Amino acid sequence: MINVVKKTLALLSPREKRHLYLIFFGLVCMAMLEMAGIASILPFMAVVSNPGIVETNKWLNAVYVFFEFENITNFLFFLGVIALGFLFFSNGLKAMMSWLMVRFDNNLNYSLSRKLLAVYLNRPYPFFLNRNTAEMGKNILTEARVVITNVVSRGMKFLSGCVTTLFILGLLVLIDPILAIIIIIVLGGSYAVIYSLARAKLARISREQLEANKMKYKTAGEALSGIKDLKVLGREREFLDRFAIHALRHARNNIFSGVISQLPRYALEVVAFGGILLIVLYFLGANQEISRIVPLLALYAYAGYRILPALQEIFASVATVRSSLASLDLLHRDLIEEKSQPDTELSLEKQDILQPLPFCQKLDLRKVSFQYPGALDCALKDIDLSIRPNSTIGLVGSTGSGKTTMVDLILGLLKPISGKILVDGVEVNSDNLARWQCNLGYVPQHIYLCDDTVTRNIAFGVPDSEINMEQVLQSARIANLNEFIESDLPKGYETDIGERGIRLSGGQRQRIGIARALYRDPAVLIMDEATSALDGVTEQAVMEAIQTLSGKKTIILIAHRLTTVKDCDAIYQLEHGRIVNQGSYQELQKSSRWFYSSSSVRL
Repeated sequence: MINVVKKTLALLSPREKRHLYLIFFGLVCMAMLEMAGIASILPFMAVVSNPGIVETNKWLNAVYVFFEFENITNFLFFLGVIALGFLFFSNGLKAMMSWLMVRFDNNLNYSLSRKLLAVYLNRPYPFFLNRNTAEMGKNILTEARVVITNVVSRGMKFLSGCVTTLFILGLLVLIDPILAIIIIIVLGGSYAVIYSLARAKLARISREQLEANKMKYKTAGEALSGIKDLKVLGREREFLDRFAIHALRHARNNIFSGVISQLPRYALEVVAFGGILLIVLYFLGANQEISRIVPLLALYAYAGYRILPALQEIFASVATVRSSLASLDLLHRDLIEEKSQPDTELSLEKQDILQPLPFCQKLDLRKVSFQYPGALDCALKDIDLSIRPNSTIGLVGSTGSGKTTMVDLILGLLKPISGKILVDGVEVNSDNLARWQCNLGYVPQHIYLCDDTVTRNIAFGVPDSEINMEQVLQSARIANLNEFIESDLPKGYETDIGERGIRLSGGQRQRIGIARALYRDPAVLIMDEATSALDGVTEQAVMEAIQTLSGKKTIILIAHRLTTVKDCDAIYQLEHGRIVNQGSYQELQKSSRWFYSSSSVRL
């Protein structure tokens, strides 16, 4: 339990911790009022059952004399009002505490999910090579909520139940220690036995729930993302069955943990209220007068009415927390143990105000090597390459030769395991990487498009108030996209293109990607087989537009068709992670048998 508290507090900011402590203080006050309300029943019922006790009991008599009551009826009315007042005030405080806890829970859910997304966004690119995006989405949208609801909120209810129970039991001990100890042993022991029997099962459920939830998100995401292929292949049933396996396991585990958390309540209500009869027999056996039994019986009945929900809350909270520990461990790992930046959100915000790293002389790759985690061999080996500003170079080679890996290194998405990348003699590192990336425009082979307008997809990630429409139009014209948008789309640039651009052709999606790369007018334009989805005529038009930038921007092309790199200033041929040949298009046709034979075919 101490470990759970430490991990939970580690997830909270100082301000959230202060709110949590304030809520705990309120719970203590609520428990004290609960105890006072129960205690107020005793004098009221004592006077009801035996009015003469006002004369014999020094405390009641002192109050009666101090307030100068004229008769017992008025005094009894006064005691009743006091007991009723405690009841109203206690329940009013409970309502206020419920509101504070609900507000705290929802604000914390917002805070944790935001922090988790910020941490993921700030991770280096290799992190995403080994993590499933559906799993990360599940962590942000579901597991954060699970931790808030089943650990933090339940933990507070556990503390509330403990404090309330301790105060009520303390009152019962003052009245009759032996009977109070019997109550503690019977009720507390019953819950402890049930929990000890279910503990191992709850721990296993915690792990299974995390895995089942992950597979639910993963399977549903894969099915919906690949719906076109599923429809063509007729494999919808297979993915439905895969989803059903994990969804059913998740549901069954929820049923078990829910039943375990509620089961003792019904049995112990019988024990508790049946125990009231035993209390009557206990007092009768002790030769107590009926006039003393009635107020004590009322006290124990009311105490039982209050203490049973508190005990049930304690048990249910412990069971729920136990079944959700895997989610807490996951959030603690991603937010605390593996956090890469001391202030993740601040590091993300800074990128918008950086000045680009000067690039006036050359970009150098010196003895650069890279190996993917878990790979047996290097993807790149001892690469030496110099690129002058405003030059156009081509990277060619067969599949797996290292072209995209080299581009990812230049983009700063990957870090070399050896060697250096220098810009005007300055090594690109974690301190200036964001400034170097301010110079870059990148067009991948597979373009990601969001379910939004053409404008927002070109000005990707730019707030609406900061979008430069003139720049949007200019980049669309260079990408040979402007005519299509204005003539074929019903709302022009404000047309929604659907999820992943599903309402557009492959070539149209690719051209939006090119326009996106050109939007911020980058000094370096990198195209990773960016025209692979275009037909010959469109590709030629786009390449002609790109060639108009020749001499004005540094352009790096990975070619799927060698004629695309025909006008490059220099072409580098890669093979097994090494540069094996370089030169102009004509020089490589003469010096490279592979280049000559591949000049007119796709790679």
